Amino acid sequence: MEENIKLEKENCPTETDQDQLENEERALSVFASEKNEDLTALTLVLIVTFVVLLFTKWLA
Repeated sequence: MEENIKLEKENCPTETDQDQLENEERALSVFASEKNEDLTALTLVLIVTFVVLLFTKWLA
């Protein structure tokens, strides 16, 4: 049993704290860059919705 645990540790090394921090920073930067895209998409959806409502009210 102890040999299996020792082999698992050798074959599957755990990440260091530095690697984990680096991955967290990378993940956060991805979310930050998508914020502008989300705001742009939201703005376009609101404009299109307003135009559709305006024309359906105007035509009816």
